[in-house]
Amino acid sequence: MPLIRDYDETRNLYETCAKANLVMARIGYSDQDQIHAIVRGAARFAQDHSIPCLPIGIFATIGHYIMQQLPRYLKADHVLPSKGGDPVEYRRRLLRNAKLATGFMEVLTDPADSDFGMVHVTHHYDHGHHTLPGGEVSQNELLREPEFLQHFSSVMFDDTHSPFPENVENSLAYKKFLDAGGHKKVLEGCLEEVGAAGLGTQGTAFTDPNHIEEYLEKTGFELVVPNIGTESIHAKPVGVQWDILEELTRRGVGHRLIVHGFSSIRTLATEEQQRLGKLSVVGMNAWSYIPHSVGPRLLERAALIREQHDEAKGYPVGFSSGNEPIYQPSDDANIFFGPVLDQVRDLKVDLIADGVYEILKNLGYARLAK
Repeated sequence: MPLIRDYDETRNLYETCAKANLVMARIGYSDQDQIHAIVRGAARFAQDHSIPCLPIGIFATIGHYIMQQLPRYLKADHVLPSKGGDPVEYRRRLLRNAKLATGFMEVLTDPADSDFGMVHVTHHYDHGHHTLPGGEVSQNELLREPEFLQHFSSVMFDDTHSPFPENVENSLAYKKFLDAGGHKKVLEGCLEEVGAAGLGTQGTAFTDPNHIEEYLEKTGFELVVPNIGTESIHAKPVGVQWDILEELTRRGVGHRLIVHGFSSIRTLATEEQQRLGKLSVVGMNAWSYIPHSVGPRLLERAALIREQHDEAKGYPVGFSSGNEPIYQPSDDANIFFGPVLDQVRDLKVDLIADGVYEILKNLGYARLAK
């Protein structure tokens, strides 16, 4: 099955994970190479473990005030409408980028493709802000544009900058808007800004289990993001509030929690990462490890290629495990242009794919094997 955007089929993928006490890995992207790498890593894991249907989420933020991913898909020179950007040009860019991204996902995960067809993808609109810090209604999102929303499987309606009662009211109104227009989506809410809780002025309060129950009951949302100490700044772990997860599990909220903050989660022992799936968590967002971990390695490789350029031998086509340059003088343009056009790109794809593979391994995806 290709990219899944149907409401029922999206729910089914989450239910597949819930039945296995498995946390669905949801990996963010800001360009095509990252999508390719996510699917490639997931497909390799599925093939290695004989998994006929491997569910994975791929997400992008749109107008998030800290990091906008989809507007950067082709080029990172956009200006948000709230900061003086042209809203018409901004919308045109987003629609084009959404079409390009979803088209790429659909082709890549075509069921007939023996390389990637076993990967079943949901496309998630992350951190769709109703309000910005200070309570101003965001001009940067396309939350109410059906032409745009058709490219997504699920939406995070983020009203964390409103008081809890208004958050509930606005979330319910948004669900009614979608349902009334026949644009039903798997919806995800958030009660507090998922910031680095406990880190001084950067932090926000941890989630109150009472609010989680009340929010899910009153809004009818399928999912909610709790602030349990997984999010951090500069990839430093804060400390998972296991007592909150245990309490929510005792209350029987079901597998309806999505956690953010993979940079922190990846520091946990494997058994603790898998324990999340037993404690009502059904999904986990990961992206920041790409700029934190992969980005510096790409910069190092680019610098190394230039440093090891030889007038007679050209640029190195690769490096040994000891970082010794490997040269292959040739008249073949695929070889002598490779280092300057392809080598860093291919390394990027390989490193992200390896990271995805490790995430799936640590979360316990092998249990989906036949």
